[in-house]
Amino acid sequence: AVALIVSATIGAGILGIPYAISKVGLTVGIIYIVALGLIMMMLNLMLGEVAARTNSTLQLVGLANKYLGRVGGWIMTVLFYVMLLGILTIYIIGEGEALSALFGGSNFVWSLVFFVVGSALIFVGLRTIKTVEFVLSLGILFVVLLIAAFSFPHVEMHNVAYSNLAFLLFPYGVILFAFNGTNSIPEAHRILSNTNKNFKLAIIISGLINISVYTLFAFMVVGVTGSETTELATIGLGNKLGSSMHIFGNVFAVVAMASSFLMAGLALRDSMRWDYKMPSWLASSTATFLPLLIFLAGFNSFIMMIDIVGGIFVGSQLLIVILIYWRAKSTGHLKPTIFNLHHAWLIMAVLILAFTFGAVYSVVKLF
Repeated sequence: AVALIVSATIGAGILGIPYAISKVGLTVGIIYIVALGLIMMMLNLMLGEVAARTNSTLQLVGLANKYLGRVGGWIMTVLFYVMLLGILTIYIIGEGEALSALFGGSNFVWSLVFFVVGSALIFVGLRTIKTVEFVLSLGILFVVLLIAAFSFPHVEMHNVAYSNLAFLLFPYGVILFAFNGTNSIPEAHRILSNTNKNFKLAIIISGLINISVYTLFAFMVVGVTGSETTELATIGLGNKLGSSMHIFGNVFAVVAMASSFLMAGLALRDSMRWDYKMPSWLASSTATFLPLLIFLAGFNSFIMMIDIVGGIFVGSQLLIVILIYWRAKSTGHLKPTIFNLHHAWLIMAVLILAFTFGAVYSVVKLF
């Protein structure tokens, strides 16, 4: 379950974090990572409590229908599906850039190659993906440690000390996008459905792992590349440190994005199967081919797509998750259990304030 949540969270977003943080400075950037990481952990615990106390197997759309009614269900459907389609498109874009950096050739062609392999795994289903996810999660953590070991001797203090508060709000959308693995919580509950104590522990452990990995990666990359940090962080790091880092960094990019592509595709497929009773073949086809059509239509700017999806759609979706928890708790569906959260109302107030401000800011920034 930890591997499932970690690999669903650590994907394309981590590769954009260093660029976003390089604008404002490492000190503020790391505060962003820790704060948003803890906020997302609290939100995942709230959703985990709802999943643990709901008798039927439902993804986010189904939970919204159950606790918020038809209107809430349709709002969540739009946000959830648009967000996941955007995320899958981002992974197709990013994989093309990373594979091209590793092997040469066209970004476009490598994006299509990745799409064929990734969509085939989504068609296969959860059992195979769980095994792939565990291997990819270990690969992600191993490569992060390798990057840290290679990078540490090359960290420059002027890059660490740099600060520019004019970009204070710039990292919000990118970092929130990077921490969003909420759709993996119902999937993880399927694995640990009979052991809620372990399910709660899995959410906490995976949250701490995500915060640690993002902090380490951002510190090392920005510490080395500084103002030369690229939108896809591993490309700039490879340019700075040579061929070994070029290989390790872009292998990390490929593995991280592949793991999250699988989980996002699985969540979209299962929502259509569980929540709308769509046949499995049709749900799998929709979950894979719609992102391809978006990509082919010309939406191929990596950071811009991450910022829009993270700041607007992820933030808005998370506000609906808070409403689901509130309705489930206030209508008596959530009975006291070992999963029961303390100070839930205070947590909800903090989350609502953070996500509302971020969503408004992201919309304003577009204009």
